[in-house]
Amino acid sequence: MSDPRNPTDENPTVHSLDPAVLGTDDDPLVLGSRSPVGTYALVFDAPEATVEVGALGAHRFSAGAYVYVGSAFGTGGLRRVRRHRRVAAGDHDARHWHVDYLGGHPAVDLARVVCVTDRDVECAVATELASSLGSTPIDGFGSSDCSCDAHLARGDSVETVTPLVEAAFRSKM
Repeated sequence: MSDPRNPTDENPTVHSLDPAVLGTDDDPLVLGSRSPVGTYALVFDAPEATVEVGALGAHRFSAGAYVYVGSAFGTGGLRRVRRHRRVAAGDHDARHWHVDYLGGHPAVDLARVVCVTDRDVECAVATELASSLGSTPIDGFGSSDCSCDAHLARGDSVETVTPLVEAAFRSKM
């Protein structure tokens, strides 16, 4: 098996999915029965809200689209995205990561999941999105295990942000 951080596949697929398909018969990643590894982005539609984000404390989020970039290279692989979907749907209460606090807010909607398998482009995509969206990061949000300022970026709407997320993934392949 090849090292997912140094893959040999020259043409990886960037998946842009409605979160409702994850784990169903329509899931192209087949997350119900296997655990591919990779990098993912969660696109949230959020109203203006103040959210308590674990050790980071209370943060005010302006209304808009928020993109969280993460990676899943452990034994559960990208099935982690299904867990994030359950938190966002209110079906899972445990908060392990910063994004769980935002995604678990009752007024926040998980609108899109963008991912690629077998590629570790988490920091590169997060940096690209922060630059292209011109957002001010919440220092440390989702980046406690790297040197990035944050892995959360904000844009105006899901419709304008999603193509930028997809392009950021493609540009880092």
